[in-house]
Amino acid sequence: MVLRKVFSMLIASSVLAIAAFALDLPSNKLVSAKWLKENMNDKSLVIIDIRQDKKGIYKTEHIPGAIRWEEGDIREVRFKEVPGYITSPIQFTRVMKNSGITKDSKVIFYSDGAAGGSYTIAGLAVYIAEYYGFKNTAILNGGFAGWKAAGYPVDNKKVQVKRSNWKITEMNPDMIAITADIDAATELGTVQLIDTRPDAQVDGSKKHPKVLRAGHIPGAKHIFVGNFTKKDGNVVYLDSESAKVQFDKAGVDMTKPVIWYCNTSWYASGAWFAGKYLAGLEGATVYEGSMVEYTRTPKRKVVKGAIK
Repeated sequence: MVLRKVFSMLIASSVLAIAAFALDLPSNKLVSAKWLKENMNDKSLVIIDIRQDKKGIYKTEHIPGAIRWEEGDIREVRFKEVPGYITSPIQFTRVMKNSGITKDSKVIFYSDGAAGGSYTIAGLAVYIAEYYGFKNTAILNGGFAGWKAAGYPVDNKKVQVKRSNWKITEMNPDMIAITADIDAATELGTVQLIDTRPDAQVDGSKKHPKVLRAGHIPGAKHIFVGNFTKKDGNVVYLDSESAKVQFDKAGVDMTKPVIWYCNTSWYASGAWFAGKYLAGLEGATVYEGSMVEYTRTPKRKVVKGAIK
C-alpha cells in the first residue's frame, strides 16, 4: 500500500515536472525575437514564414526551421472577383497537415516587420486558425526585420516536414460578419463599424482596384491598421499603448460589438488581432467580403469624405 502511494506520488511529480517545462505562449499572442531564439529548439514549436513573397525571398533567407505559407494557402477567391474569403476546410486541413502541425503544436507566424501594416498577414493567419478552432498561435513582434536587427542567424534551406494527422474539431463561424450584418449595423447602430484602410481610400479620393465605388460605409469609424504599431529604427512593432490610444481617438465604445472591414478583409483581420490581443476588445468580427463585396451589392450606400 505504501509502495503504491509512493509510486503514485512519483508519477504525479513527473507529470507536474513535464507540465512545468511545457512551452507557453504569451496571452497577448506576441513573442519577441529573443523569446523565439531561446525556444526555437522546442519540439512543439512550428515557425511559419508568411511574408509577402513576390520575389522569392523565402528561398534567399528565412528564420532557421521556418516553413513557408503562401496567402493562397489560407484564402480563396469566390464569385470571381472577391478575393478575401477564408479558405475551405479541406485546404486548411491540408496546409496544417503538410506543416506537421498537431493539436499540441505552438505556431509562430512572422511577416516582414518593415512597414506599419506588414504584421497584418500574420494577424490574418491567426484569425483564420482561430476560425478553424486552432488557438495555439502567436506573432513574432517585429517580424523578420526584428529578427535580423537582433543579429540572429538566417537560413536558405527548405525544411523537411513529417506530415501530421491534424483535423478540424471546432469551427467558429461567429467570427465572420456578412453583408446582412453590415445592413443591421448601418440601420440600427447597435454594432460599431470600423474601417481600417488608409485615409485616401476612406475618403474616396483613391480606391482599391477591385472596389467598384470609392468611399466608406455610412456610420463607420476609422482606425488605419498601421496605427497599432510603433517604429524602432527599421523595425515596426505592434504596441499595446498605441492600440489603446487609437480606440480612444476613434471614439470606439469598448463595451459594444465591432465589425472590422477594409477592402478584402486582410487589414481587417490584422486589426481584429490588435484589438483583441493588444487592447482587450471582445465581441469583434471581420466583414469577410469587405468593400470589394459591399460595393458589388446592389443599393448599398457608399459615402465620400473623411470620417470625423
